[in-house]
Amino acid sequence: MKNILFIALLTSTLTYAKIETDTINNWQLYKDKILIFKSNEIEKSNEVILIKSTENFKILKFNMFYDFFENRTSKKMEFIVGNKIIQTFILENEARSSFIVTKKKINSLIKKYKNKVIKLKYYDGIYIKGISVCRVKFI
Repeated sequence: MKNILFIALLTSTLTYAKIETDTINNWQLYKDKILIFKSNEIEKSNEVILIKSTENFKILKFNMFYDFFENRTSKKMEFIVGNKIIQTFILENEARSSFIVTKKKINSLIKKYKNKVIKLKYYDGIYIKGISVCRVKFI
């Protein structure tokens, strides 16, 4: 009788158990093909990435890595100085596809905010309220 009760309890627990993911989303920032920063939800590095404003790079490429989310999604990247949003970029593509910003699109930002710390805040279907992913300074 005890064995039957144990099996019934075990079966009901396994049948109705809630499964939760146990993954850590991580991200990387590239200047052209060169990795210049990487972090994740746990570490959230507060390091400031220094980028020479005279450097002849073509793109900044941001990659967000999910184990479970690959749908098409709307993405947004805000460039923030202090509490002020100074520029916003929006695109729609697959969650695992890169978010690319050309240097040409941020040249005026680089000149105007040279030597200022700029926070990058990322939004998508998972991070609806946004997540601060890194800080850059064009020197």
